[in-house]
Amino acid sequence: MTGSETGSGSARLHLLGALCLTDAEGRDITPKSRKAQALLALLALSPRGTRTRIWLRDKLWSESDEGRASGSLRQSVYELKRALKAVDDTLLTTDRNALCLDLDRLWVDLRAIREGGGRLPAGVDPGADLLEGLDIPDEEFEDWLTLERSAWARLRDEIGSGGPAARKAGPPTGPARPTAAPAARRMPRGIEIGLLPGIVHGGLRSGAFIGDYIIESVARALRDYHPVQIVDLREAGAGAPEPRQGEPDFLIRTRTLVVGDTVSVSFLVYENGSNSLVLSQSMQTRQKDFYEDEFALTNQFVAQNVDHMAKIIGSTRDGPTGIRNDYSALIGYGVLAGMFDLDPARMQATTEVLDRLNERTENSLFPSLSAYASSFALGENIGGWDAERRERTEALAMDILQDNPFNSIALACIGHVMGFVLDRHDIAAEIFGRAVKLNPMQAFVWDHLALHELYCGDLDRARAASERAVNLGKYSPISYTYETTACMVAMLTGDHARAVQLGRCALVKQPRFNAAMRYTLAALGHLGEGDAAETLRADLLALDPGFADRETREMRFRLPRREACDHVLEGLARAGC
Repeated sequence: MTGSETGSGSARLHLLGALCLTDAEGRDITPKSRKAQALLALLALSPRGTRTRIWLRDKLWSESDEGRASGSLRQSVYELKRALKAVDDTLLTTDRNALCLDLDRLWVDLRAIREGGGRLPAGVDPGADLLEGLDIPDEEFEDWLTLERSAWARLRDEIGSGGPAARKAGPPTGPARPTAAPAARRMPRGIEIGLLPGIVHGGLRSGAFIGDYIIESVARALRDYHPVQIVDLREAGAGAPEPRQGEPDFLIRTRTLVVGDTVSVSFLVYENGSNSLVLSQSMQTRQKDFYEDEFALTNQFVAQNVDHMAKIIGSTRDGPTGIRNDYSALIGYGVLAGMFDLDPARMQATTEVLDRLNERTENSLFPSLSAYASSFALGENIGGWDAERRERTEALAMDILQDNPFNSIALACIGHVMGFVLDRHDIAAEIFGRAVKLNPMQAFVWDHLALHELYCGDLDRARAASERAVNLGKYSPISYTYETTACMVAMLTGDHARAVQLGRCALVKQPRFNAAMRYTLAALGHLGEGDAAETLRADLLALDPGFADRETREMRFRLPRREACDHVLEGLARAGC
């Protein structure tokens, strides 16, 4: 537990309003220097109170050279330690790589509110802005502060509107000491989905099986993206759905009609409380087609409905259920979409959201996504990449594997990290095998299995997995990533015309996707389309200037088999690179 949870810390840090640090008697011991104050705030709002020296230098002295920034950081650390010495000179510990603020012995107002379910300690003004008046002339710090202020504004709005945090917490309490947080670490808002009994007309046994397979598969796939609560209501009878106050946010069911060898199935989603139908999707085919090729057609229908439901859950809603586009949304779904937006600022915001989630909930998905973000530094030139980051990524990935995650998205993320990022394709193969068996309906899993097979040189298996990913992910917000993988496979198998077609399709949806640009450019080179190659090469170099260097080009592709790498580089050479 942190000091914010127990209220037992001898020092108290107020971040709402003007930053103020006091000792146990209430004496003001706030550091005088603005940079020392900012350093204290950065540590107090960081996961586990720890940040690397590099991260802190980048936030406070981003425009200084490394030597000058390191010296300035040492000075601010000295000033902060001098202020904290009045309470406990071990509150801040340092080593050559990182700084750590002991949050077990330091009460922080904003952390107390978050960890107390939204309850406001006495004396805290909910209208106060975060870190009022703390002006640090550095764009990196200003960006960080903007994100933190936005997070506080969302929490404040939820408390003020009687949202989940406020309802859970109840009215503010009188004592000045912060109240204890619940023993379990919980998300601010959970999504509950109720499974209604299916409606079957004709062919009762096969119709019921098909309906149950679809509804259970949708629920399982949604849980890969977020720890949703699934409530099985199928023992209640097969009547029309009835609003259930305070229970599931959505109710889902299937309607199946079997006539001879033909089956028609509809997937229905109702918003609880209003009993309104918000989604209806249908398919019709022969019975045997539902089972063939390991349920491939059925799984495609499942994936389509998962993507539709994710969009419904993620949209802002003011209906009877009170669902809003905040932490109640499918977090993993939104995080992946945010990463593949390929915007450095959004990537930074996404990783900081994941840091907070990793601190607040024990779910293998979120640290897996944090590790997965490293692949964008290598493949898309977003975020720095060095030996230190590689070491952190490897340590995180191994920690996750030791926890033996049962989440197909988490496994696919870690499999990609082990193979693409860390060149441990032997370990990646076993991980992807588990991911596919765990949930064969996830396009993201099949796509990353295709990438793994491609890197290992088995292009036939890569093509089969990629085709399945494209079919499953047609309605996904990141469908262009699956088309890019298909482009890569086509390029390496010599089908250059199809590679160009697929690459252009992906780039229409995401013009900044470097991977699609690289493989499309190589294919254009092999086809001898000089004018088109020249335009695309200019666009690529504008996004990734380092690609002009041969060594950087090889690092971006990370193809361990020499013949595959040579084929790509030959195409690029013909394209003018």
